[in-house]
Amino acid sequence: MDIRKLSVEELCNKVKEKTPVPGGGAVGAVVAALGASLNSMVANLTLGKKKYENYEALMQEVLENMELVLERSLRIANEDVKAFDKVMEAYKLPKEDPTKEEKIQSALKEAVATPFELIECARDVLKYAEIVAKWGNQNAISDAFSAAELARAACKIGEYNVMINLKSMVDESFKKKIMDEMYEVMGEAKVYYERIQELIKENGFTKI
Repeated sequence: MDIRKLSVEELCNKVKEKTPVPGGGAVGAVVAALGASLNSMVANLTLGKKKYENYEALMQEVLENMELVLERSLRIANEDVKAFDKVMEAYKLPKEDPTKEEKIQSALKEAVATPFELIECARDVLKYAEIVAKWGNQNAISDAFSAAELARAACKIGEYNVMINLKSMVDESFKKKIMDEMYEVMGEAKVYYERIQELIKENGFTKI
């Protein structure tokens, strides 16, 4: 299954099936990709407007970086499914297989990598959502705010999926390393999100 090739309706139908994949991790990656796409839309709506000519280079930077995040997020969506399948394959090995536990732990480490990458993508979407909200076409500022909300959701989804895989791991030093690195990235994301919340207030949008 290639998530990139599914229509929106097909993806929703796949998610709702009585199977564990595609699950939260893959969905979160798609959400991050949509956030990146919204940022790109705002940048594209800004380019060529005389009122925003001083921000042309900045909008080009947004487009370049969001294209990278879009590609990375969609790759993660597919890799998340493969990583989960690998974990399940390891758990299904016979009890008498002396390599079973080692393979489970190895698969879990791989399964942590994709949601960790998702958090990094979400942070980057938040970073550029702030930029397009500040200096992009103000007629599309609600789309910049929407990108930020999608990114925040993707960030939390990534966290949940990292944590559920870490719960079954026995390597405490690895778990601590991943958690320290994860919360450092999430801390950066939080700063961007909080600044966007201030922009939301300044622009008279409702803050829940």
